[in-house]
Amino acid sequence: MITTLSVLAIVCLLSLAFILVIPYFAATKAIVQFLPQDIQEAAKVHSDPPVGKRVIGYLLTALALAGYGGALFFLGADGLRRGYGFWLLFGRYMLFLYGYKLFDILVQDQYVVITKKYFVKIYPETRDCRSWDDRSFNTKNQMIRLIAFPLVCALLAWITLLIGR
Repeated sequence: MITTLSVLAIVCLLSLAFILVIPYFAATKAIVQFLPQDIQEAAKVHSDPPVGKRVIGYLLTALALAGYGGALFFLGADGLRRGYGFWLLFGRYMLFLYGYKLFDILVQDQYVVITKKYFVKIYPETRDCRSWDDRSFNTKNQMIRLIAFPLVCALLAWITLLIGR
């Protein structure tokens, strides 16, 4: 469990760095597509960074995605090395995905985006949008993910065992 929690902590820090740094390098549309509609509309007038910065943004995004994939690969490989069966791998993936989702909802969505209004600093034209105070802006998408996680974890555990043995 310590290994899973350690990997989870690393991925959470990577994700936090991603949400704090990438917006300075990415195209506006790529960042605000995850935010409510009124914020997307207000941010349309925001100019994109130069091409060189956007390339850096794409590279950082690819690096972050590789980190997430690498974390899942490591958890599976380490589980196989320790002799984990389906249910232990399933539990490990569940702990990881639900732990990450808890961090995403509480820290990234509720604290960074809503409470601190971090993106308003990057996209000042969105300052007057009502959605910055809507704590339920992402509820439907989050619920879909939370419901799908057991299926995803079962699939990951099955694939891990299939490949590893």
